Amino acid sequence: MARPLAAPPPPCCAPQPPQDWSLLLPDTLRPLVVPPQRCEHHADDELPAERTLGYAADGSPSFCASRHRLAAPASDDDEEFVETTSVTECTTAWRLRDGRWLVHESVLHYGRCPPEESARFYLSETMPR
Repeated sequence: MARPLAAPPPPCCAPQPPQDWSLLLPDTLRPLVVPPQRCEHHADDELPAERTLGYAADGSPSFCASRHRLAAPASDDDEEFVETTSVTECTTAWRLRDGRWLVHESVLHYGRCPPEESARFYLSETMPR
């Protein structure tokens, strides 16, 4: 008889915003965003990925941050392999007072010397998924 699938763990709910919610936000743009009052943190048990959602005082989403890592095998001698990080991606977004979202995306490629990073800000009509 097959065992039923286990329910995913509930998200970690915090009565305050995440401490780093404004870390990437330029100071000049802080007055334009809706600050989160509380947050939920979701982490994947099987994949190196996590997501934090922040909520405004009225309960609507006002912040989100998603991070994940892609792994690849690496070896110095082609005999013993270890799992190393090949790419990390992070998307952070803040809801502006006008309803749009200010999004910051960064991608870091390892395996190059030095590692290569690309980052950009853009506006979106919807919260990143």
